[in-house]
Amino acid sequence: MRYLLLIALLLLSCNKDNKEFTLNAIKLNAYKMPANAAEHLFLKILDISHPGDPLAVTRSYPAQLTLPATFSVSPAVRWKLYRKGYHIELWGDSTGRIGACDVNMEEYKIIFPIDMEVRSDDLNVSIMGSWE
Repeated sequence: MRYLLLIALLLLSCNKDNKEFTLNAIKLNAYKMPANAAEHLFLKILDISHPGDPLAVTRSYPAQLTLPATFSVSPAVRWKLYRKGYHIELWGDSTGRIGACDVNMEEYKIIFPIDMEVRSDDLNVSIMGSWE
């Protein structure tokens, strides 16, 4: 009986190709420190095919406070699973663009992630959300 349940769960979990990931929050883990301590940090979520229009912009967070910092994404952003082309940028209100990293949903084959880490040379974030 246990084996049948396990096989059924595995078969159901393999049907996520057309599902969407709903991005609810981004955790800023680390970044290179060009931002000054008096400024506020925020994140922009972009679709690379439309780089001028952010899908969402988070609220700001004082740069002098400790990391990690969690930013809620409102409105939540829906991403197609197994699609390339998403981009997260860290901005400072006085410095401008501080860092960026690409999110390649093709790399994530996790069914129910708690968070997925994305990094570049100048930025390390975790994206958090749910599959639908």
